[in-house]
Amino acid sequence: TNNSNDYSHNKQRLTHHINNTQHHYQQQQQHKMGKKRRNVQKGDDDQFNLDKFDDHTAIKNDHLASTTSTNNNNNNNSGGGGMSRAAKKRAKKRAKNSSAVTATTTADVSNKELAKSSDAEHKSILKQQSESQKMQLPLDSDDDDDVTAAIQLKEPQVAIKPDKIKKKKEKSKETQHISAKHDEAKMDDNNMDEIDDDNDNDDDLNIMNDNDHDIEPELEELLSTLTPMQILLLDGKDATTTTAAESNESNDNEKEEAAMPEAEGAINPKHVIGDITTELRARILLSSLLSPSGVTVNEFYQQYWGKRPLLAALDDINENDDDDNDDNEPSMKMSAEAATESANHITRLDGFLNRTIIDEMIRKNKLRYGLDLNVTRYTDSMGNGLRHRITLDPPPKKKKRRSKKNSIGVGGDDDDDQEELEYIVANPNDVWSNVDTSQCTVRLLRPHEHNDNIHSLLSVLESEFGCMVGSNAYLTPLNSQGFAPHYDDVDVFILQLEGYKRWRVYAPFNKRETLPRESSRDYTEKEMEDNMAGEEMDVVLGPGDVLYFPRGWIHQAETVSRPLGAPKMDGVKDDHSLHLTVSAMQNWCWADFLEMLMPEALESAATSDKSTSLREGLPKNFVNYMGTMHQLDDDDGETLPEGLKQASAALKSGEDGEGVDEDALMELKAQQRIRAQQQHFKDEAKKRIMRVCKQAMSMLDDACDQIGKRFLSDRLPPALLEPERALTKEAFANNAANYHDAAKKIWPNTLCRLARPGIARLVIEESQAVLYHCNDNSRVYHGTPLSPMEFEIDDAPAIEQLLTTVEPHWIMVKDLIHGDIEDKMEIAQTLYDEGILAAVLTESPDRSVQTG
Repeated sequence: TNNSNDYSHNKQRLTHHINNTQHHYQQQQQHKMGKKRRNVQKGDDDQFNLDKFDDHTAIKNDHLASTTSTNNNNNNNSGGGGMSRAAKKRAKKRAKNSSAVTATTTADVSNKELAKSSDAEHKSILKQQSESQKMQLPLDSDDDDDVTAAIQLKEPQVAIKPDKIKKKKEKSKETQHISAKHDEAKMDDNNMDEIDDDNDNDDDLNIMNDNDHDIEPELEELLSTLTPMQILLLDGKDATTTTAAESNESNDNEKEEAAMPEAEGAINPKHVIGDITTELRARILLSSLLSPSGVTVNEFYQQYWGKRPLLAALDDINENDDDDNDDNEPSMKMSAEAATESANHITRLDGFLNRTIIDEMIRKNKLRYGLDLNVTRYTDSMGNGLRHRITLDPPPKKKKRRSKKNSIGVGGDDDDDQEELEYIVANPNDVWSNVDTSQCTVRLLRPHEHNDNIHSLLSVLESEFGCMVGSNAYLTPLNSQGFAPHYDDVDVFILQLEGYKRWRVYAPFNKRETLPRESSRDYTEKEMEDNMAGEEMDVVLGPGDVLYFPRGWIHQAETVSRPLGAPKMDGVKDDHSLHLTVSAMQNWCWADFLEMLMPEALESAATSDKSTSLREGLPKNFVNYMGTMHQLDDDDGETLPEGLKQASAALKSGEDGEGVDEDALMELKAQQRIRAQQQHFKDEAKKRIMRVCKQAMSMLDDACDQIGKRFLSDRLPPALLEPERALTKEAFANNAANYHDAAKKIWPNTLCRLARPGIARLVIEESQAVLYHCNDNSRVYHGTPLSPMEFEIDDAPAIEQLLTTVEPHWIMVKDLIHGDIEDKMEIAQTLYDEGILAAVLTESPDRSVQTG
């Protein structure tokens, strides 16, 4: 009830602000749709981003950027803003790179000055900013509650430095919405063989990342102190969640200090997380997972993604980090701080899985062997000293399914019976008996199907990676190993949840197995010994640690006892290991894209009405001079027999051939004729291959639409975060009783946007506008087929506007590109009812626009 009232109250305030600032909103949009690609001139405000009636939020962001550095140096652990070990690593990196920096921005200078200012000066600045916030409100806003409501509902872009705020106001929105276009790299055919994949520049990756939503380093460092569960669940309103350090602190004085209010000027990341967009929240989620490594997200993509492993862990287990000791502080205090940091680290991945949750999952959902879980062990079952993986899953039963008769009585005979497999439901007692007695490993397939927190984690990471993301979970008892050495066809993130596991990761054996498209077979221990010549990583993961390695990197893991350097915490089990594997990039490489593009390009070029070259007949009897059996030696004369060498020399010198074997001369001329025919065939083939390639270049957008549809079919249904869900049909249906009848539909002045970026795509198929979305997908891979929505081609511009308007922007229904206001309302209503559109419903509809 409280959530319902808060939502209704906030909705009314947002609508109140919108109605007082509609004179700022003008609409023109550039439209580029379908094969005709009609161009419509964009104006200054093609999407409503609420900036002008919520300018005070920009000041809030100004304050946020300027005080972050102060917060990072604060030793108070309340809100996660203390100087963590990962933060110190990043600080050291920045210190090393500072000598190469010749200039700093105005915002950086102001941040440093603010961090060094006295308490009195800082209070004065805060007071001035508070006054400025009130001045930026609409004229009818006269109380502080309006300030708070507007800040909570704005969903602003975050951490904008002062100089960037000025530039943002001066820069037209038209240029903000124009995508950066980059020239295609031109490559000389003669240099194709000289390309070395290992020496590729990172410039291409930097260019691609330019389109991503960037985030200030200080803000990334601040928000990455939150745990993944806090990033997924907090909406900025409830910041009362305590950390493990606060609940397990042994010293009473330190408990009281941790419970004290935040230092003035410090930013609590729990309050900020609700004010950022989902795309930025996804970036922060990845940053949080990687934070113990001290590597930023941009550094991760440039140096590790698809290239080499990265360990994100505290240094206590695998190495001694003496650099963190500060001689100026007492060792007793450092020990307490280290204990606090270790406690927070160990519990930072809590909330996803544990043995109790797995047991409930098996019992409640009747998980089946082979489909939902596996029971395996890596052991010497033959007694010959060679270990291999064995699976204890009972085989499925074959069951005949009798075909039903159709409406006219045909069918149903014994010959029409079909066999189907009936998988055995796992008995939880048998599963845990194999684990505890036989030292077996339990592998959960698709734990996100029955676990909302894991589903939310994967769904947000799909927004970050732009590809399908999946998961498995592995529970292995002490001193046991479940799988043989192997490599996978996916990039993986190992999230260690419970216990300790030793991981040995090896570089691919050869170039062919680097970034493979298929997983490997199980390798034997002898094969590993014979081929281990590349990079190797040998680490022990403890609770809270994360390990990333790309596809193709061979790995094996076994559960070990708690290392001596690892802290012991009450209630934290270490008699088994439990980790969650998050996978990405499966079937998502250039080869997959070209497999989709090139057949279509060949078909299109072959049926072209402008050229018949691909339909022309092959050269007569070309098989008599082309092929392996007709390959000739190089035309340098060095490899020719002695008789042919003399004939070749005579022909090159222009002699009449006197004294040269006539048979050798005839054979040499025959070879030259064949060589000329072969070269002519290659030239003709090259012309047609280039024609197909040229056609493929003109069909890149179509191929992107096709692989985009495949992504929508493969991915999980979106697990909308609370700020997203509050604006959808689902939330409205739960609170419909609190709304007037007029607020139950889309009106011309209704603000709309896509519920989450990337969940829907518009394509043109057979002169129709077809919309695909993943909102109705199943958590089981391809469990529910896509159900496309078909529209008239004239509706395409309006649909495109709705699908490309994402947070923090909005667009009014009346400003959609369409000739009929009723059609605009109907299109928006259809998408809203489908659950893919977010809308701010109002109880004061705009009846000035004539409908009906």
